[in-house]
Amino acid sequence: MSYQTLYRKYRPKSLNEVYGQKIITRILTNAIESDKFAHAYLFTGPRGCGKTSIAKIVARMVNCLNLKNGDPCNECVNCLDSIQDSCVDIIEIDAASNNGVDEIRELKNNVTILPSNLKYKVYIIDEVHMLSIGAFNALLKTLEEPPEHVIFILATTDIEKVPITIISRCQVLEFKKINKNDMFDRLKEIAKLEKIKIDDDAINEIIDQSDGGLRDAIGLLDLASSYSSDKITLDDITTINGNVSTHEIENLTNMIISHDIDKSISCINEYRNGGKDLIKLTEKIIKQLNIIMLKNNNTNICSIYELLLDALSNMKKNNLDSDYLMLALYKIDLLNNDVSKNTEYMKQENIPTIIEDKKEEIKKEILPEEKEVKRKKKSIKRIVDIKNTRVNNTFVDANKDELKKIKNKWNDLDNYTLDRKYGACVCELIDVTPVVASKDYLVLTHKYDSFVDKGNSNITSYEEAIKKILDVDVKIVFITEKEWNKYKKEYIENTSKDIKYNLIEEKTEEINNEEEIEEEHDIIKKANELFDNIEIEIEE
Repeated sequence: MSYQTLYRKYRPKSLNEVYGQKIITRILTNAIESDKFAHAYLFTGPRGCGKTSIAKIVARMVNCLNLKNGDPCNECVNCLDSIQDSCVDIIEIDAASNNGVDEIRELKNNVTILPSNLKYKVYIIDEVHMLSIGAFNALLKTLEEPPEHVIFILATTDIEKVPITIISRCQVLEFKKINKNDMFDRLKEIAKLEKIKIDDDAINEIIDQSDGGLRDAIGLLDLASSYSSDKITLDDITTINGNVSTHEIENLTNMIISHDIDKSISCINEYRNGGKDLIKLTEKIIKQLNIIMLKNNNTNICSIYELLLDALSNMKKNNLDSDYLMLALYKIDLLNNDVSKNTEYMKQENIPTIIEDKKEEIKKEILPEEKEVKRKKKSIKRIVDIKNTRVNNTFVDANKDELKKIKNKWNDLDNYTLDRKYGACVCELIDVTPVVASKDYLVLTHKYDSFVDKGNSNITSYEEAIKKILDVDVKIVFITEKEWNKYKKEYIENTSKDIKYNLIEEKTEEINNEEEIEEEHDIIKKANELFDNIEIEIEE
């Protein structure tokens, strides 16, 4: 077993060999050369972008006896010792598997011991966010005032999980995803050195699938070289990684924007039957939509984007990948009344204007002229200024126990996503968060304004679903996360000033609304057949 994987073989041995992190390498080089190196660093950023590699290089740099242009000389006794895996003065700890208090207490006992051979004892703690709360507390004092001969380098892919008390005691360096040009140059260089024949399209596909992680990209190149006995092609990359090529994603996304529902479903079924990961597929479609939205500020494309985000969230929570994706496609198809908004984009991108060309035909399918459409007028009451009123009334008797009770029940909604009557509401309620509750009121937050507006206009349906499924009889209101931060700030300020909240009567106004009762068109029939008559409504 003498073969060494490419990502290990080509791991950088000096900061000059690091790709895509010029700011980080410059900061560290200057700090070491000017003898202003901090006692603790926190490297944060996505996986495969060089955090651990740079930590190892830095551990050698601070101990090198003869730096050359900021890099270790690799010749002095300290460099030769630090390169060895058996070096006792450079200690690597994987917090993912050593996350307990005992391990950190052992570290605390050992830091006082002087280095055996090197100038500094360097502790590299990878995935530090995986430490337990007790372990973080045990590390805190040592991290704040370590002995002069000790340096800490912490690395994490999720800084949000690292306590602020730890972050404040470190110098934080934020690593970025490696840009595509740097990745292309590095992969091309490695392929040349290893005499690997590969198409440029295949390299670009590796880059797309690696999402800014050079380590993953080199690993995929290594895998592809074992798979292909000749020149590595684009098809080879998509085959071995079980993904769909960028070109195919672009075509599928264009189909969805064009509301070509039949082709989209057929294409997705083909990918599913071929063993493709539909969650990854949906993520790629969402990324492509994001690129399109940057070029075209289009309301309809934004709606498609939100529907697929909701589908992706549900797909990750449940084992019904294809069901949620198909349901999203049917909902997207119902947006075809707004397809004219996409006409300019489709002309620019040469997308077949399927819906535009057949607009009159589709209108006849949705509202058949030959069949009588029953209409009725009804008077409904609409709550005026529902957000301010209901948030205020919730604050009157806000109770942590009520909120805790509701949150404990909230996961039960997962069992009703395919319920015939409440399934549609439940699929949307799963993505909202209860933030404050009283005996009679409940405030729910969501990321998007569009959902909040839609939810508050159809609030009784959601209240009924919550009452029947969770046995919680309350008046609810939807607000955005941004609005919640505003309300919460006002509540804290008012409480500190001893300003009390009083119940506000909900004002209503009577309005006339014309409601159409239509026969189900083909899309609704298809959806009902696929999802066992899950309740689907066309929104005007």
